[in-house]
Amino acid sequence: MLENYNNYSYFCAPDMQKVTNPLVWLARFRHRRGYGVHSPFAFRFITDVIYESHPYYAYRELDCRLPLPMRLRQRKGLHLLLRVANHLQPDIIVLPRDAWWEKRYLQSGCRTANIQCQWPRGEVGMCLLREPSDEVLQHLGQHSVLLLNDLHRYRQWFRELPSVVSFDLYDLGIAFFDKQYNKQNYIVNF
Repeated sequence: MLENYNNYSYFCAPDMQKVTNPLVWLARFRHRRGYGVHSPFAFRFITDVIYESHPYYAYRELDCRLPLPMRLRQRKGLHLLLRVANHLQPDIIVLPRDAWWEKRYLQSGCRTANIQCQWPRGEVGMCLLREPSDEVLQHLGQHSVLLLNDLHRYRQWFRELPSVVSFDLYDLGIAFFDKQYNKQNYIVNF
């Protein structure tokens, strides 16, 4: 377990600029808790998934196993992964090989998902990336969701995705590819 922790490259780790720069926070305040969001799908996703405040069934059990430094830095992002997986219930989830903690939270959120570290044939339901990869576009379909860590570093690549609805959470980007929704990018203060 310690070996996995040492190789872990903090997924959903908060950036100190977000804490120290109040302008970033103010620019994202517009869509906080769903304010100004007119799409029913986006409003429900923001209020029921991103800003869900009630503790989920697996938080306590999973959080007590986290090492203390991760508990302080990544818990919020890992809880979001659990809520997204629970909300979407994808069939196939693809994530990086060393994403050991993310895998545990995703398994708790969607127990029926087939979680893999390599690209399967066909489309995937959910994909977690730590850095951009053009290969991912071959495996994303209409019902796919892409989560990109370190979004503030890869924002231009994320904006050029052929996604329909996307959520910019500063450190994490969530993109939906379902064509039934109107194209929109939401900048959310998370």
